[in-house]
Amino acid sequence: MLKNRKIVDLKEQNFEFSQKDETIKLLSFDKEKMSLEIAIFKNKEFVKNSSMVFAHLPKSLKAKLNPKTKS
Repeated sequence: MLKNRKIVDLKEQNFEFSQKDETIKLLSFDKEKMSLEIAIFKNKEFVKNSSMVFAHLPKSLKAKLNPKTKS
């Protein structure tokens, strides 16, 4: 059986940040696994989709997502 997972679609919010010479846009957030699906851009060109853990986000974005609130 599939578990009812809490995945939040972030595409419409346009959350993004810069890291080194890349721009990282947040696509979705899995609240159970505390992981994010991201799109990586370099010089405004799409490079790849990837995933990262919530702990690696900048503090400003962590505050906006705030996984501790119950939805």
